[in-house]
Amino acid sequence: MRRSARVVMAALAGGALLAACSNGGEEPAPAEPATSSPTSGESASPTPSATGTDDDGSQGDDGATAAPAEETDEPADAADFGTEPQNDPDWPSGGSGDLLPTGVRVGSHEGYERVVLDFEGTGTPGWRVEYVDEAVEDPKGDVVDVQGDVTLQVIATGVRYPEGDDETGRVAQGSYDAEDADLVEEVRVTGMFEGQNQAFIGLDEKAPFRVFTLTEPARLVVDVRTTDG
Repeated sequence: MRRSARVVMAALAGGALLAACSNGGEEPAPAEPATSSPTSGESASPTPSATGTDDDGSQGDDGATAAPAEETDEPADAADFGTEPQNDPDWPSGGSGDLLPTGVRVGSHEGYERVVLDFEGTGTPGWRVEYVDEAVEDPKGDVVDVQGDVTLQVIATGVRYPEGDDETGRVAQGSYDAEDADLVEEVRVTGMFEGQNQAFIGLDEKAPFRVFTLTEPARLVVDVRTTDG
């Protein structure tokens, strides 16, 4: 057999063998990593982008977006709107309790914008809400930068520190942008100290507000009246 003929036959045989192997043993291409979408709904809470862990073990975040506060519930004895400090009837009693702050939600409704602080656990948070000249973090004394021209300070009592690694990621902490509101610019939760949870609401202008709690689950609600209300 001539040399050129042998070369052609060898090439054909090699090609057939390669085709047979590729039909039966080809490895699948690696799958693209799955991405999860946040669950929507009335009780949804934001998932912060963690940038660090505070001394109490809770997670910080960098500009998470507050989930929408869609509910419009209010108790029959909800307080009137006003600009003076407001607190629950038992203030300043309180201290540590069984509540864990887990979320921040902001919503826009006819006549007002609503900020909801969500809690897990039993009981009802005590509270005091008032306008402050500066957002000062307790107990450090550091001035916190909050978006907006005026600031409402919100103190909730009856809270506890997180326990265990499975709970630290669920604690509401850090800054939450209020994309679903016009008057409310930002909600910043600075953290817990001696049974109190401190947060600041940054507003474009000083406006009347009202405060009340809701149950099942426990929620602390701050409504800020808008100019069209």
